Amino acid sequence: MKRLALPIALAVFSGALLVAAPFASVWAQSETGGVNKRTANTRAARAAEKAKSQAATENPFPNSTRKDPPNKISPKMAKKIDKGLKAFYDEQYADAEATFNEVLGDAKAGNYEKALAYQALGSIYNDRDDDAAKTLEYMRKAIDLDALPNVTHFGVMLQYANLSMVEEKYAEAIAMIDRWLKETGSEKDTAYSIKAQSLYRMERLDDAAATIKKAITLSSKPSEAWYQLLLASYYEQDKFAEAIAEGEAALQKMPESKALTRMLGNVYIQADQPDKAVALLSAGYAKGMMTTESEVKQLYQLYNVADRPLEAIKVIEAGLASGTLPRGLDHLQALGDSFRLAEKSIEASAAYAQAAEFAKDGEMNFLQAYTLYEADKYAEAKAAVQKALQRTPFKSEGQAWLLLGNCELEANNKAAAIAAFKKATGFESTRRSAETWLKNAARM
Repeated sequence: MKRLALPIALAVFSGALLVAAPFASVWAQSETGGVNKRTANTRAARAAEKAKSQAATENPFPNSTRKDPPNKISPKMAKKIDKGLKAFYDEQYADAEATFNEVLGDAKAGNYEKALAYQALGSIYNDRDDDAAKTLEYMRKAIDLDALPNVTHFGVMLQYANLSMVEEKYAEAIAMIDRWLKETGSEKDTAYSIKAQSLYRMERLDDAAATIKKAITLSSKPSEAWYQLLLASYYEQDKFAEAIAEGEAALQKMPESKALTRMLGNVYIQADQPDKAVALLSAGYAKGMMTTESEVKQLYQLYNVADRPLEAIKVIEAGLASGTLPRGLDHLQALGDSFRLAEKSIEASAAYAQAAEFAKDGEMNFLQAYTLYEADKYAEAKAAVQKALQRTPFKSEGQAWLLLGNCELEANNKAAAIAAFKKATGFESTRRSAETWLKNAARM
């Protein structure tokens, strides 16, 4: 399958997985729901009062099918959780882990208190150990207890889906997002983004395209990476018309996007629209977007394909001068090829001569000789082809003997020409031509 340049996983979330504010809003509540006096001065208590006032006016999931469970917590558990949270934020991970495991081991701990501990342990394994498997395990346990308040519960579900996607557990990510959409009764661009990326990696490309379009529609500021995913989903199915339409629309919104410019340029190439590709990429080059060796190489190759070698020459020479294109066999040969296409044989021969310095055989010397011969520089052509034939074997070796024979004929060296043509008969690719030249030379 063809692939456009696309990140392996466009993670939606970064940093710690811990959702601290919802924790704090309930840590200091007594079993009857009030704030216990013994913990009234804790950070948890202060945060709880703030969270309560916010919750009174804010409900991020008004259409949720899940009712907020009772968030009851004992004073003893509140103190432990507050202690664990402090250790976590102070990066005292061992102490935090021990404290939250104490909560889990306490026979009096309820599901809500256990869910808080599991969520915190997931954050510890994420931040301290970068252990995705353990992080997912504890997050899943927190979710399955179904005891956290909606704002926290649904946040953990999204984080679980996102990390599952990053860890290439695509089916799990999709299932969790579908559950999130159903239970929240709401739609969120990041949720559809996680699902779309998972669908894309499972090669369900039409579904991926439809889903990422939904994310784009919902977002007030869609990610550039989402447009990339949309283009890739069509491109990899050879749906070039759809990819072009979406790419052009995206570039209208993000005209300075290098990634979208390059991706759409590749789509134009595959759709056999080289003129559009050249126009787009050359405009990007003028804006300073084509800054890497591969990008500049693609552009000069496109110019040559579009029979615009003079522009290719300018790009190559500028790239060599700036160092973007390393001075070596590849780009110097391309410079020679471009000069040949522009019918500038002398300049082509000079480029091939430079390329020959990096070559391991005589092919570049042969091309140097051939372009000198085209420019009626027979003596120089003979010297170059003789040098080539000292660096055998190479691809055009038979052609080189034919060229040497012609150079000898131009110098009226009939015997030397016949000897060269005889050498050329030893190569399958030039045998018939060499035999014809031998007959012609014998009649001269």
